[in-house]
Amino acid sequence: MVVKVIRADPSGFCPGVRGAIKLAHQALREEDQVYTWGPLVHNEKVVTTLEQAGARVINDLNGVTPGALVIRAHGVGPRHFEEALARGFKIYDGTCPRVKKVQELARQLTAAGEEVVLVGEKEHPEVKGILEWAAKPVTVVAMPEEVEKLPALPARVALLAQTTQTPENVEAVAAALRRRGVEVTLYSTLCFATTERQAAARKLAQQVDVMIVVGSSQSANTRRLVQVCREEGVPTYLVGSAAELKREWLVGKEIVGVTAGASAPEEIIEEVCGTMSEEYLVEEKMAEGTEPTTPDAAAAPEPAGLPETEKNDQSPPVEVPGKSAESVEDLYAKSFLSLHEGQVVTGKVVRIDNDGVLVDVGYKSEGVIPLAELSNRPFNSPDEVVQVGQEVKVIVVKVDAEGNNLVLSKRRADQEETWRELKRRYEEGVPVEGEVLEVVKGGLIVFVGLRAFMPASQVGLRYEADLSHYVGQTLKAKIIELEPQRRRVILSHRAVLEEEREARREALWAELEEGQVRHGRVTKLTDFGVFVDLGGAEGLIHISELSWSRVRHPSEVVHEGDEVDVKVLRLDRERGRISLGLKQVKPDPWTEIRQKFPVGTVHDGVVTNILNFGAFVKLMDGIEGLVHISQLAPRHVGHPSEVVQIGQRVKVKVLDINEDERRISLSIKQVPPELQPVAPPQEDVASEAPGSDDATPTEIAGENSDATSA
Repeated sequence: MVVKVIRADPSGFCPGVRGAIKLAHQALREEDQVYTWGPLVHNEKVVTTLEQAGARVINDLNGVTPGALVIRAHGVGPRHFEEALARGFKIYDGTCPRVKKVQELARQLTAAGEEVVLVGEKEHPEVKGILEWAAKPVTVVAMPEEVEKLPALPARVALLAQTTQTPENVEAVAAALRRRGVEVTLYSTLCFATTERQAAARKLAQQVDVMIVVGSSQSANTRRLVQVCREEGVPTYLVGSAAELKREWLVGKEIVGVTAGASAPEEIIEEVCGTMSEEYLVEEKMAEGTEPTTPDAAAAPEPAGLPETEKNDQSPPVEVPGKSAESVEDLYAKSFLSLHEGQVVTGKVVRIDNDGVLVDVGYKSEGVIPLAELSNRPFNSPDEVVQVGQEVKVIVVKVDAEGNNLVLSKRRADQEETWRELKRRYEEGVPVEGEVLEVVKGGLIVFVGLRAFMPASQVGLRYEADLSHYVGQTLKAKIIELEPQRRRVILSHRAVLEEEREARREALWAELEEGQVRHGRVTKLTDFGVFVDLGGAEGLIHISELSWSRVRHPSEVVHEGDEVDVKVLRLDRERGRISLGLKQVKPDPWTEIRQKFPVGTVHDGVVTNILNFGAFVKLMDGIEGLVHISQLAPRHVGHPSEVVQIGQRVKVKVLDINEDERRISLSIKQVPPELQPVAPPQEDVASEAPGSDDATPTEIAGENSDATSA
């Protein structure tokens, strides 16, 4: 078998990298002490070679003896130049000319007040350096999807790009900005060398059986070469050296393409190409039934110490009549699966990078899961979804007989499994759990293995105008609509809450009995009383059952959200009504009325109400007595307001007590005037009680009795 290795042209060092390395070697020849600001290029072998020659990598000038400082091809911010010069370093600026152009554009545009968007990777050294040259903050996006997540955008922006970006990605970002109504001015900042390498790699990938990309996984332009090749549907592998090549990648392949990132040195590229040729020579000899030999191997003696029986008892291979021996390649090919599009298979993750995930499914070549086919759930990095060595179910999206183009989808496999599970739960009425991803018009988007919609009316038991606090929460919901053909799932968290409430209600009613004291929470106040949630059902405390004292409004006693103990007074199971009492869980002040307020004794009180026939005075919580108009003063009184005011503190004498009717008669005139306190009226203590000025003392006394009776 003859293998053909074709190298993309151009590939390997770009002019910027070559210039930076040349500058480093110049500094090593001319200076005693040489440093590079960070790794000079994204290639471990190049950096190691320079270190061995005496170029020390630093990222901080503190504690470093001044010497020659070589600036890496990715460039750095202006403060690093200023600090280095101030400390006495000699600068060898290896910044790529293209990178310098982007830095200068960022400085000029931001200084002029322009809003700048930079297409690139936020953590890449080149991008970090560009941002430091800008006079004001610059927005960085890596892909068009990130544009949709940006907050309010200005009317117009200047669009720059990291030099190693692909033209397609930059244009896609520009299009995404325009869709949001932004006027975009696009500046040409892409490196022509990078663009040429990507075009050459794409063209070569269309002609070969497999692509090998030589370079570092830390290099952005190298990762993009991998992405470009895989977009052409050809199996593509990234290696840092010949030692990382795997024999199985090349089995059955006739034409192998090789390209290299801008930071890959020539000797490594040549080593990779040469190693593949040698591997195929071995494969060819094995297929012919011979072993590759060396002069020494031809004359090698038999191993010493081999028993004679073992030396002579060498059974010849058994031949099957009428059947020719199969080649190694035929036997090897038969060991693979037969795949077809739409088939679900299980495989093992063998590699993860920023362009996709490689999965071994036992086929002729490893399949690739593009990032868009990795998960229905949003993610920032593929290793958030899968790990190397993990077994995953995937659907075959694209496959050919030669095994050169195997595209897989974990997202679709997960989706199909999710649809089956959702259908089962819908039919059985079993709830699902999902994380709330975002608030949209009319409701929530909830992830239940796929994106589902929850209308605002189905979120809670009561309508909520602001649903933002639900984002990030995990909700249990029932599926109320399921249409696989339309990929439509409608959820209801409210249905689950109602079922849970009904279950608690039934359990509560099974336990409730009149006379019980239960704990609850105040949920609503009305003019006539208070509603209390007992943990499954609500009961009503009538205003007359709130306190032993007269209550004009429930807010005088409780507030929404208060935790209270209440007594069950009455149960109407047919109508589902519960009557509660709050004052019943507190001592009845009338049980010890004669001990606390004996007839003939004088006590402090506060005027709470004034009527035509007298004034009511509060002695303590739950105890009010009537001072008849005839007992207000030793003189004739036309109206009680001539003597007392609501809120006024007074001394009163107890004249009579009637426990059965809960009435107490008081007198002010029988208390010596010098004992009466002089104080401003306390208007916040009480206001006029209901009733007309024409009401009789008997009617008012009866009304007061109703308000305070048990």
